[in-house]
Parts: sequence; structure tokens; C-alpha cells
Amino acid sequence: MGSINYKYTQMTKASIVQRLLDKKQITAEEAVVLLKDDTYNPPSYPMYTPNPYYDTPNITPPPVWCSTDTEN
Repeated sequence: MGSINYKYTQMTKASIVQRLLDKKQITAEEAVVLLKDDTYNPPSYPMYTPNPYYDTPNITPPPVWCSTDTEN
């Protein structure tokens, strides 16, 4: 089998595994495990549950009294 110049090949999982196989540093079974597609498991977040004791705030502005009384 011819020698591959790894310096100029694109570094991918497959190329790294192939290099390790060529150097007999891993077994074929280990190569299969390494090349198997990783499944992405997103983190699970707790569902939002509204607070049953929270009441919608009253956003009505308070009454404002205007006076023209200048005696005070």
C-alpha cells in the first residue's frame, strides 16, 4: 500500500481515523465507533408554567388633580 502524505490532506474525522488505522493504532471496530454519526441531543429545558398567584397588574394611571388655586 502506498504512503499517503497526511500533511496536505484536509483534516476530517475520516482522514484522522484512516491515519490511525494505517499506523495500526486503532482497530477497525474502534474506527467504526469513531466514524458513527453523533446524534445531537439538545438540552431539555423545563416547560414554562405561569405563576397561578400572579395577577395582571393594573396599568390604569392614577388620577391626577389639577388646581388653579394659588393661595397655598
